[in-house]
Amino acid sequence: MKFFTVFLLLLNLSNHLYALDCRIIRSQYQCPGNENYPVHLSFDDGPADVTPGLLDLLRREKIPATFFVLAERIDCNRHDAACQAGDATACTSLQYCQQHRNTLKRILYEGHTLGSHSYSHLHLSALPSVQLHKQINRSKQLLSPFLNTTPPVFRLPFGDGWFNRKQKPAVLEALKKAGFKHIAWEMSAFDWRQADQHGDTILHTVMHEICTKKEGVILFHDGDFEQEHRGRTFTAEHFAEWVPVIRCIADFKPLNYFYPDIIRH
Repeated sequence: MKFFTVFLLLLNLSNHLYALDCRIIRSQYQCPGNENYPVHLSFDDGPADVTPGLLDLLRREKIPATFFVLAERIDCNRHDAACQAGDATACTSLQYCQQHRNTLKRILYEGHTLGSHSYSHLHLSALPSVQLHKQINRSKQLLSPFLNTTPPVFRLPFGDGWFNRKQKPAVLEALKKAGFKHIAWEMSAFDWRQADQHGDTILHTVMHEICTKKEGVILFHDGDFEQEHRGRTFTAEHFAEWVPVIRCIADFKPLNYFYPDIIRH
């Protein structure tokens, strides 16, 4: 009985210290009030070698996320013939492609949302109409077994066609014609910027974004569109450190919290 009483005292003390730490963190980032703000985590440009590790962390922390993936990463047929002809590079690419397909299956199995990030990472508004539609439709064709919302969701590479939608309306029109719903972002980690990949710069950016904007979808990256398989290593290596700090001000929500018209299946 005495041991149990001591255990409860220690538990209460640890909870108090944790709450105190969160108050200090809120003060550090000048985050007003005591409420935790609703946010959703999204990851672009994958799947990549770091994606399974991020999935491990999200499962541990019980955090829902959305992965906007490049369809060319799972277009395995484009490597198959060359591999069978003895091209070692093509065989390596085929192996990566098969790994990426397995990662998509795991994303679905573990309850996350999966959307298209086009076929390849191009400025879609700069493409001729035929190529624009081809990028979008080819991505839907390849990703259809994995797209798990109605309507299926899409995020434009570079945000091109979204930020400049008044000047370039054809991009969103093409998405609508293909049956996609575009998902933008309210906050960005800017984790793609090499200059920010040091210390706590990315964490500071995210915390200030949340404390200022107070709700919305946050943009991270698990993939690097210039690399076939290697992902955003800095983000993956430090995400476990960032999550407890972000939890001090954030309440992690599924995507349809912000887009109730999206139905998961």
